[in-house]
This record gives sequence, structure tokens and C-alpha cells, in this order.
Amino acid sequence: MISEKTSSSIRGKTPPMSAAQDYYNQVLGMGHSPENALAYTRQHYPDFVPGVAEAVAPPVLAPVSQQPVPAAQPVAQPAVSAAPAQAAPVAAAPAVAAPAAAAPSTYAPMAATPLPAGGTTPMMWGAVACIVFALLLSMAGQFSHSWIVDNEDEGSSFGLTTVRVDCSMAEGDLSDNVTKEAAVDECKVMAYTLYAEDMEAALAENLTADDIDDVIVGQIEDVCDNTYAYASALFVGNESVLADLAEDRDTCLETPAAGSNGGIVLWLGSIGALLGTVMLASGSIGRSLPANAEQHGKWAGMAAGVLMLLAVLVWWILLPDTDTDTSAGMGVWMTVLGGVLGLVAGVLAFLDQK
Repeated sequence: MISEKTSSSIRGKTPPMSAAQDYYNQVLGMGHSPENALAYTRQHYPDFVPGVAEAVAPPVLAPVSQQPVPAAQPVAQPAVSAAPAQAAPVAAAPAVAAPAAAAPSTYAPMAATPLPAGGTTPMMWGAVACIVFALLLSMAGQFSHSWIVDNEDEGSSFGLTTVRVDCSMAEGDLSDNVTKEAAVDECKVMAYTLYAEDMEAALAENLTADDIDDVIVGQIEDVCDNTYAYASALFVGNESVLADLAEDRDTCLETPAAGSNGGIVLWLGSIGALLGTVMLASGSIGRSLPANAEQHGKWAGMAAGVLMLLAVLVWWILLPDTDTDTSAGMGVWMTVLGGVLGLVAGVLAFLDQK
């Protein structure tokens, strides 16, 4: 059994616990892990290195006034007097721990918040690129003058409702002593008159070939009416010929009628492509439109593609049968390609959202 003298000698040689170690033990006693306790302690004592924590409960759990302090041991008085000084960091410990306790409530709403539809994925950007090109091609096809190419006359072509002629491509006929220059001049004068909205006013201008451009564009309807008026004036009184001319004019007018119907469907396809562009672009950058319209961009793209292809089909079906050697021009192929790209855009958006 250790004598009272020896015990006093040992207590006198044992160094008192440092303030940092005491604070570390107090944080441990509050139920924090050693890592958190070390982090909180180093906020006040940056150079602190934890030692072996004592197995007994830290002094902070008992009020200072209730700690038993032997009256015969003055060495223990510094610990008692130091206790109030250590109470301040301990009281501040819950404030330090407050952010950690609030962290779950801070991040939980973010995790629960639904993300916008779409996203910046390569597939979605591919859909946007396809629908943009589809829109551009549909507009180019709408105003193209080359839906029908006259294979017998390389300089002549027809749009949906327009006709175009490039007189610089006119060829002379040496057998009739017609040079290329004469053929070009004759083409320019004749086309300027027949393609005019008012043929009589065009004739009254009395322009020469040098005053007329090589390329002339007019409306098919005007060409049909002017051709009938010009030819019927040459066959006045010949009822059979006039009847044939009238029938030819009616057949000629079926071409712009077919173009008008096809053009209306194509306009609907262009509008669908425009809406699809807005919807898919908004979805690709994570922006929301009214009524979550960006989620329907795939259907707008598909509808635009179908309408573009339908426009070509309607136009082709309504065209009159003629004996002229013709073929599909660039306007047809641009519109078909636009329809295919619209469908591709819709499929890519559908796969991306899926």
C-alpha cells in the first residue's frame, strides 16, 4: 500500500493536463468522434497533438461547484481554478457543431429538387443540330425555283409556284442560221414578256435584249395566262385550236395549284421545325418553358419531319401529267433531307429522354 508521502510525491511529479488536451477530452465526452474532436480542438489550439485519452469521464460533465477537491491537496487547486477558464470553449463547442448538425437539412432539399428536363448531352445537342438544319432546308426548299428541272431545256426550271429561266444557256441553231448570241437575245425578250405579271405593260416598255438580265423569274400562273393570250391572238376564229389552247392553259395551271398545296404543308413543317428548335434547345440547356413544353420537343421534331415529307408527296401527286421530259430538282431533295433530319432529331431526343 502506497504511503501518503509517496502518493503526494507522485502527484507532485505528474504534469497537469494541458488546456488543449482538456478541451479535446471534453469534446470527446460530448459524443463526438476523435476526428471531429481533433478538428474542433485545432480551431483553438492549432498545434495540438492528442495524447491518450483518459478512460474516466471528462471533468466538464460535472459542475465545477460539485467537483470534490480535497482540502489537504493544494496541488489540485490549479485544476479547479482552471475549470472556469475552460468552460468558455466548451460552451462554444455546440456552436461549432451547429453547422454539422444543420448540414442534412441544407442538402436534403437540393437532393429532392427535380432536375430540369433534358441536359447538355451529345445526343441532345445532335438533336438540336438536326432540327436546326431541317428548318433551314425547309425554308430553302420553300423558296427554291428548282423543284422541276426541264431536261429538254437546261436553263428552265420550276419552283412550287415560280418559273425560272437562264437565257445565257440558250443554244443557237446553225441549221437555221441562228447564232448563240441571237438565241440568247430572243430568249430574254420573249421570257421578259411571257413572265411578266402584266404582259401588255411589259410590251409597252419596248426593252431591248441589252436591257434585260439573263436570269428571269416569274409566276407559273402568269406564264400560263400570258402564253394562252399570246397564242390565242394568232388563232382567232379557229375554235378547235382555241379549245386546245384553253385545255393546255388549264393543265398548266394545275402546276402552281399543286405547288400551293404542297407549300402550305411545307410551311406547317417549317413552323413545327421552329417550335422543335426552341423546345429542344431549351431542354438541352436545362431551361423550362411554359407548361414544360421543352419535354415535347421530340414530338415537334418528328411532326416537322413528317410534314416536310408529306409536302413533297402532296405536291408530286397533284402535279399534272405532261409529255415534257422533267426530273426532280434541288428543291425536292433539300426538302426531303430536311424531313429526314426532323425525324432523326425527334428520335435522338426521344432516346436521350428515355
